[in-house]
Amino acid sequence: MCPQELIYSGLVPRSQHGKGCYSPKHVTLVLLVMFFSLTFGSAFAQNKSEDYLAVKNWILPKDAVTFSSLKLEKEVYMYQDKPFTGLAYERFTPTQLSRAITYHNGKQNGLMLLWYPDGAPQMSANYRDGALNGRFQGWYHSGGVIYDMAINNGTYAGDNLADSDDSRSSSEIQAAEGEGPDNDKSAE
Repeated sequence: MCPQELIYSGLVPRSQHGKGCYSPKHVTLVLLVMFFSLTFGSAFAQNKSEDYLAVKNWILPKDAVTFSSLKLEKEVYMYQDKPFTGLAYERFTPTQLSRAITYHNGKQNGLMLLWYPDGAPQMSANYRDGALNGRFQGWYHSGGVIYDMAINNGTYAGDNLADSDDSRSSSEIQAAEGEGPDNDKSAE
């Protein structure tokens, strides 16, 4: 007997032969396509979200200090009257991180992480001597990629998103790329 649910779902066309049944060849083909789609599709999605999950599961080191305990003096962050080296953080609530920033000799140097108020990762960036340098990633609240690019000493160096990247819908891309003062239509 033919599994009618595959016909009703539209995955398998009705056969021209016999009482609405379809050949085992069609069933095998559909099952193979579904298997490979689920297997490789989820593997691709898993790779895309590894960085997101790493930020989501990031744990604040015990020796980190609150950002409010730092003082900015002549573009150098000071802690206890010395240029700060270590990790500073800020929280939305007592249990929810807002940002974590790594410093060396009072300048941003290393990883900077930002979160949405509910704990979803918002951004990950790398700094060297106070300037963006390295990978710069941002995520929508849902976990979809907003941007993934390379920065070299504060200057855009390239985009890590492939043209075939489906992690951003076209409306999200248009909205994100239309933001900023250089795209402000009210100034015209």
